[in-house]
Amino acid sequence: MGKLGKLYIELGSTPKALRTAELCLETVKQVGNALEFVPENLKTAELCLIAVKKSMFGDALRYVPEALKTQELCFEAVKHDGTALRFVPEKLKTEEICLEAVNQDGFALQFVPEKLKTEKMCLEAVKRNGYVLEFVPENLKTAELCLEAVKYCRIDALEFVPENLKEEIVKIIAHGEQ
Repeated sequence: MGKLGKLYIELGSTPKALRTAELCLETVKQVGNALEFVPENLKTAELCLIAVKKSMFGDALRYVPEALKTQELCFEAVKHDGTALRFVPEKLKTEEICLEAVNQDGFALQFVPEKLKTEKMCLEAVKRNGYVLEFVPENLKTAELCLEAVKYCRIDALEFVPENLKEEIVKIIAHGEQ
């Protein structure tokens, strides 16, 4: 186990009464996900911001108290890891935050509310990860968008291409391979 893993485990196994603000700050500076073990009364906006910037897999946002989740904090979280969008409260999900999340990691598209998904956002997502075609609303699946997805992951994405576009996409791909 590496140094960071040990720090994380050490804070988690430290008795709560001994988890000082200084200890928590130093640990969170190294391992953002250690916010999980920080006592609620020591969680400040500053500490939570540090945590989301140092988070692995966007998980630190999960441990931020709801009262401290702001537009700015959530934007920083998704800028660092797009999949942190899954921990952004629905009321804070804006087109800007969702687009940032998708630009950082196309897989974040699955956490974008349907009403905020645009053709541009979905195209950006499939350019980064063709497998997310599964999360694109049917009315936004254009030939261009589906072609991008299929270029990325070939046959696997065809499962999510609308029937009326499959033949066209297969012909384009086959022609491009000759």
